[in-house]
Amino acid sequence: MKITGVRATPVYVPMHHPLRWSFGVEPGLTRVIVELLTDEGLVGLGESNGGRDLAAAVLESQPLYFGLDPLEAGRIAKRFAIYRLTSEQGARALQFKMAGAAIEMACWDLVGKSLGKRCGDLWGGIEKEEVEVAAYVFYRYESMAEEGNYSDPAYVSEYALELMEVHGFRDVKLKAGVLDPIQEIDTVRRIRESAGSRLRNLRVDPNQAWSVETSIRTLRRLDPYDIEFCEDPTWGIEGMGLVRRDTHIPLATNMCCVSFEQIPLVVRARALDIILGDIHFWGGPTALLQLAKVCETFNLGMSLHSDRELGISTAALVHLAAAQPMISHAIDSHLPEQSGDVITQPFKFRQGKLSVPSGPGLGVELDRDHLDHYNRLYLERSERDEFQDEKRSSWRAYLPLW
Repeated sequence: MKITGVRATPVYVPMHHPLRWSFGVEPGLTRVIVELLTDEGLVGLGESNGGRDLAAAVLESQPLYFGLDPLEAGRIAKRFAIYRLTSEQGARALQFKMAGAAIEMACWDLVGKSLGKRCGDLWGGIEKEEVEVAAYVFYRYESMAEEGNYSDPAYVSEYALELMEVHGFRDVKLKAGVLDPIQEIDTVRRIRESAGSRLRNLRVDPNQAWSVETSIRTLRRLDPYDIEFCEDPTWGIEGMGLVRRDTHIPLATNMCCVSFEQIPLVVRARALDIILGDIHFWGGPTALLQLAKVCETFNLGMSLHSDRELGISTAALVHLAAAQPMISHAIDSHLPEQSGDVITQPFKFRQGKLSVPSGPGLGVELDRDHLDHYNRLYLERSERDEFQDEKRSSWRAYLPLW
């Protein structure tokens, strides 16, 4: 079997309500859906984070994978691994790294389809048929035109309970760094007190919005609420190390450590307890399997990060979590906030878990009508910088915010 062609389609899927984060607002998600074509008629599916520039990178990088057998997924991953975030050609390196993640994902989908095996069994062996997911709770706007009360701590805590009741979540992650830390502590208190014994773990993610001093003060005030971990309270490895030294709450990251070159610095600085691997930013499934072994070596915890995946990448994450025992914390997912998908059978939560697809490869199929619809939405709108908030025209993001 040989790779003979590729299609790269950018799509835009709106959120039910715009999501706020420390540096701006996310009214939707932009993704590129990759279809790898083969001489045997099989089509492999991949997905990554980006728009027209990423689609162009998928096509421009064809010499790295065109004509190869998808069974050589490791060779393809190795070729894309030269694109590192430390490269002087930073923008190009990031685009090709993200493109490589989608291409490799599609290769594994093809391998599974050709062998009649699920990706999780190719990535170490599926050990469980369901994967635990944490509810992802945001301060939101009612719409990009109306603020509403969707960022009120009382409303947000009620929404956390709603997600738990509707989807069966046992863990909750609060996207912090949006309001004053005192208000966010109040939100945490409300969630913990109202959920009671139904809530197993509660984690917070300020996206680096706090200074070292604010991080230490805030995390000490959060101590009574039994926080599972705090993800990226402050900026950089040095800052994270200073916070970790003076607080009890474990620290996690998807921001200060996003490549293998940074892991020695993190370990020496004792800056982290948990790394949240992102299947796109780290470069694909092979990189996350390597990351799991590194985390095991240094006794670092591991989970999987979400940046608004559609069904193809969600399938890859579920396969990885089902096969890799180092992924010991509930994984993240934005699915309840997203208004649609591009696969024929979108994922549904049962008791806070996602089932591993039963079909070969990734086990999902592309819905061509939905793909075309969300591609049209993408083409109808200009790409938007998510490091802005149109509701606050005079506001600008900076570090630290508090």
